[in-house]
Amino acid sequence: MNLQKLKKELRKQGLGAQKSKQRIKKRILLLSLGAVLIVALFFGYQHYQQTVPGRLFTKGLTLESKDHPAQALASYERLFRGYPETPKAAEALYRAARISRLDLRQDKQALYLFLKLEHDYPESAFVFRAQQEAAEVTKYQFRDFAQAIVIYQRLLDQKTEDGDRILYEIADCYFRLDNFSQARIELDALLERYPESSLRAEVFYRYANALLLDGMVKEARAGFDQLIESFPNSSYAAEAAFSLAELLETEERLKDALKAYRALKDYPQQELLEAKIDRLEQRIAKKKKVL
Repeated sequence: MNLQKLKKELRKQGLGAQKSKQRIKKRILLLSLGAVLIVALFFGYQHYQQTVPGRLFTKGLTLESKDHPAQALASYERLFRGYPETPKAAEALYRAARISRLDLRQDKQALYLFLKLEHDYPESAFVFRAQQEAAEVTKYQFRDFAQAIVIYQRLLDQKTEDGDRILYEIADCYFRLDNFSQARIELDALLERYPESSLRAEVFYRYANALLLDGMVKEARAGFDQLIESFPNSSYAAEAAFSLAELLETEERLKDALKAYRALKDYPQQELLEAKIDRLEQRIAKKKKVL
């Protein structure tokens, strides 16, 4: 092989090696770019996932403000079902329950969501409100007074400031279950624990009525008298006076009853009062004719 041929051969080999290096570099570059792209996509997806709950919550608020409750509910449901560990999940659940109850009138769905919030997020600031609404739905919509008592009791166990109102609701549930003795126990507890409660006049009235419904007429009369003495300016004092007049009428003390009814000049239900007076006057007149 002469020098010229050898030179050409070496040049070819050099060019081949150079092209091979370039191909390797290109592959490395493409692999590097692919890796960077994968990392970017991964972190981009992570960021997207992290921001989805916030966007769903904001979307729900916007839809609520525009009076689109069903769409807002769907947005909140996507949030608390798809991202239950995120900070806004509990509030989204509460808002979904409120929409179900107040806007869509879906009481069963609302109750389920309120109780789900209590179960899934026991430390949430929305639990107390969820329990309140669950108790109200159970009591007033489903009229399941026994179950409502259970929920109200859980509220009471939290030592809330409005414990007197919760105790009153428990007592009222027992009233509706015709368990008047237990209702009195709850009302007694209310009076003992909350001596400054604004509900005291009403509690005295309900307590006396519970005695009356249990056939304890003497004790009921004493209860109505105590209410009138303790809260003379309360509307319940007028109701107590009306109840005392009815007791006199039941005992056939017609003249005393008529006098008691006539003394109720400021009684709020004037039509009822006038009807009572007219009826008594007629009964008294008939008795006089018989005599």
